[in-house]
Amino acid sequence: MKKLSLKNKKSRIRTKLFAIDVCVLATLLVLISVFSKPMLFRVFAFQTYRDLSSVSESINTLIPGTATYYFDLYSIAVRNNVDLEIVNPDGSLSYTSSSGNSAASSEHFASSGASRATYDTLRPSDSYKNAVDYDNFEIRKKEATSIEFFVYSAPLQTGETIHIYFEVADVENIVNVAGRVYTLISVAMIMLMAIVFYIIVARFTKPLVEMNDLTKDMAALDFNKKCGDYGRDEIGELGKSINILSTTLDTTLKDLKDKNKLLEKDIERRHALDNARKSFISNVSHELKTPIAIISGYAEGVCAGISDDPEVIKEYCQIIYDESQKMNVLVVELLELSKLESKAQPFYPQYFDLGAKAASLLNHLSLQVEQSGITVLNRIPQPLACYGQEDKIEIVLKNYITNAISHCSGKKHIELVCTESKDKFEISVFNTGEHINDADMAELWDSFYRADKAHGRSENRFGLGLSIVKSIMDNHKCRYGVKNVRNGVVFTFEVAKDSSYYDNNE
Repeated sequence: MKKLSLKNKKSRIRTKLFAIDVCVLATLLVLISVFSKPMLFRVFAFQTYRDLSSVSESINTLIPGTATYYFDLYSIAVRNNVDLEIVNPDGSLSYTSSSGNSAASSEHFASSGASRATYDTLRPSDSYKNAVDYDNFEIRKKEATSIEFFVYSAPLQTGETIHIYFEVADVENIVNVAGRVYTLISVAMIMLMAIVFYIIVARFTKPLVEMNDLTKDMAALDFNKKCGDYGRDEIGELGKSINILSTTLDTTLKDLKDKNKLLEKDIERRHALDNARKSFISNVSHELKTPIAIISGYAEGVCAGISDDPEVIKEYCQIIYDESQKMNVLVVELLELSKLESKAQPFYPQYFDLGAKAASLLNHLSLQVEQSGITVLNRIPQPLACYGQEDKIEIVLKNYITNAISHCSGKKHIELVCTESKDKFEISVFNTGEHINDADMAELWDSFYRADKAHGRSENRFGLGLSIVKSIMDNHKCRYGVKNVRNGVVFTFEVAKDSSYYDNNE
């Protein structure tokens, strides 16, 4: 991990730019070190040329034969740290400043024809050949001592020739010192420039580093971070574009996730519908199989003349009729369930008296209730104005009551109760008897499901009643349910008080 971190650190643009800057500055330092000495030497050689030329002009202004002539020559030589030689037209030495230690000794110098100038003993030097390409100016070397001199030669107004000597070593010393100082200053300036450049690079690349980290988060589908305000230049515009891209991608992905969830739900619903369709077909086939077999068997017996006894034939016909009625009930319930689930019938709610409807249903079922030895207590008030589809709510209430009659046991007591809330009435139908298993609670509302297998075809019960209740309540957008209570079971459903309930639930 450390190696990877170091590699990433080296690959940052800030590090690269700083490394390039250091390389450029280092190269500049090397070039300065290599070329500073020759360049400085040329500069100082040119300055020496100008100085010696100035000395020559100063000497040319002196008047030979005056009392101070030699003193002035010596003073000029000492003041400018040079050696002077004046040569006669015949080549003999007229004056040299190097022979005396003072102005007096130079003043009484006696020239002779045998005395020759130092200039004739020096040989041209190849050192710094390109650095002294000036008129009357050259570098000459004393062979015996290998000392090199800048030599400036010029004619005087008296017809004599003057040679002015200045040691090259003096210039070299100055060049070496200046070169070292120049190098130290260059190193200091380069270091300072490196620090300044690093700060500038860091500030310049900081937005790029932040945008790089931000795009990595975007690649990981994290769009919480945003770029800061980097100004109005191209980097600032890039930061704004990245923020826009991040917001757009975040919105698009959220929308895509929502659509994927809806698609998953739709796929699950389709699978559930497909499974329900298969189960429905299987259950219908199973429920129709028995009555068809019975009808077929007894009809075949009648046709075959199985008996001449009118009572036997009547019994066969009655059985065929009963089974066909059961089939008719099943088909009617299937059609009703199909219409409700497909919402083929329009939903037109209206006001009706639910209390009167409950009393009427109990009256129609009174004979069955008496034969079963059941006591019924109706606590639903009359009148009870409700808002819904009257015929559908009647089916719900009838299914609950017939279901209670069918499963009532123990004390054999049934009770209908109405509870009022803000915008609905809750109708509950209680019957004493055995509790419903928790495993059966969720499946009670499925088609053809019967928790009590003992009650079935003999009572024309096919497990469709509660699924019809479920569809009716879903269409009414009202709640329904079942729960075990003390001594029995209670089924509930809700019905709206008035039309405002559907206005508020649109």
